[in-house]
Amino acid sequence: MSISYRPKLFLLSGMATAPNFMETFGEQLCRTLEGKGFRPAYRLLFPYGDWSRKAAVQMLEIYRDLRLGPQAAARSIGGRRAAEAIRSFCGDGLPVLIGHSGGGVAGVQAAELLRPVLSAPGILTIQIGSPKCPVSSAGRDRALYIRGIGAKGGDPIARLGSWGGWVAGASGLRRRFRYDRFKHAPAYRLNLALTGGHPDYFRGHEPFVNPDGRTNLQTVADYTTAWLLERWESEDGA
Repeated sequence: MSISYRPKLFLLSGMATAPNFMETFGEQLCRTLEGKGFRPAYRLLFPYGDWSRKAAVQMLEIYRDLRLGPQAAARSIGGRRAAEAIRSFCGDGLPVLIGHSGGGVAGVQAAELLRPVLSAPGILTIQIGSPKCPVSSAGRDRALYIRGIGAKGGDPIARLGSWGGWVAGASGLRRRFRYDRFKHAPAYRLNLALTGGHPDYFRGHEPFVNPDGRTNLQTVADYTTAWLLERWESEDGA
């Protein structure tokens, strides 16, 4: 992909987060991409509201969206809100949807709504510390899932939800089915050794530093941009 390309990054926050929760992450991504010759821009979105909205209402909306299959994205509360905002700001660019926690659910579902509207099947989605929600066959190869693991185990929010579904086994007189827990999973899944827990993916200071001296923010941003560059290069050469 030409380095003159200007990626439009949409950062989707989860439940009851601070208004600037993902801002340092957006800035870090842009600096890294600028170092590669790109001209990125980012925008913060709050598909379920920020910390000024009742957390209980947001939690119910996320729970409802989490239970939807890819074919039901039009019923997504957060997905519809995100898709409307992205259409307003995107112009003729191709959006990248990056969501933390419940924002990752809204991002996957917004991508389903945007693909036919923008005639852009190549929309990329990245979920960071998100509950598992089903990803469509059209979106799986363009989706990355990042889960933090630390000394106390993995992010508990990432244990919620499911990617599973029933698949047909060997045919014969009686068709057998088996349950595949990764049937609707993103094709790219990554466990990162980070310090802290669910709220700490974007910490850029002590004590959120690994033994190599890299902060959580640097680690997540580096892996995110590396995957984006790999996908853009792959699709540009296709």
